[in-house]
Amino acid sequence: MVRKTSSLPLYLQIQDKLYEEIRLGELQPGSQVPSEHELAAQYNVSRMTARKALDGLIAKGYLFRQQGKGTFVADDLVNYGLSTMLSFSQTLRARGYDVVTRILRQEVIPAPSSVIEKLNLRPESQVVLIRRLRFVEGRPVAIHTAYMDYRIYAPVLQVDLSQESLLETIERLCGIRVAYSRDTVRAALVSPEDMELLELPAGSPVLEVEGVAYSENGQPTRLSRAVYRGDCFRMGVTNTNAQATSLNVAESLVPSAVG
Repeated sequence: MVRKTSSLPLYLQIQDKLYEEIRLGELQPGSQVPSEHELAAQYNVSRMTARKALDGLIAKGYLFRQQGKGTFVADDLVNYGLSTMLSFSQTLRARGYDVVTRILRQEVIPAPSSVIEKLNLRPESQVVLIRRLRFVEGRPVAIHTAYMDYRIYAPVLQVDLSQESLLETIERLCGIRVAYSRDTVRAALVSPEDMELLELPAGSPVLEVEGVAYSENGQPTRLSRAVYRGDCFRMGVTNTNAQATSLNVAESLVPSAVG
């Protein structure tokens, strides 16, 4: 039972009990968990409190809800948000995963034309390139690549980003906080280079995410490109009534206008 005299909110107490059942294997992946009504009766709380408990575990990726069927324990896929604003290592470590980062490249390069365009840089600019291979539970699962204006972000080159968060490093050393990002995601087949790094067979599916992060004054600060193993991740999106994730149809799928 939950303790109503505890300083810990009731919904968090229920969350903790459900999480413990999942951790101990009492609730197996794919199994249905009690409904809001059942939890409310079991713990003598309101349905709103029970729903808040379930919503919290859904947001953390431990549960998922099927419309009209109920709420179930998620499988062993890693649930991870789409946003390039998230810190990969911090987010997954907070969920109990062992995360290791290997630096593939950390250097200054001439800015590619696509980077110049997306970051509004001057022609012939230089950028800091950070390319990292990410391991979760000992398995290579993602490749993260970031481009940043060298004039502003040169201090990042002096940091061991196998141990430090890039997002935190940018804010701490450069004084620039990411306010929002604009990201796109698409399904693709793994490239030959990424195939070797991710230890995947040819033709394996991956999720590719690209995003530009912006400062509080609306200036583009970082272009990020990420590749995730399709067999390891379920990408999560949280929408609100005020702002929902948009779905854009690729130009190649749009029928040509009839002249």
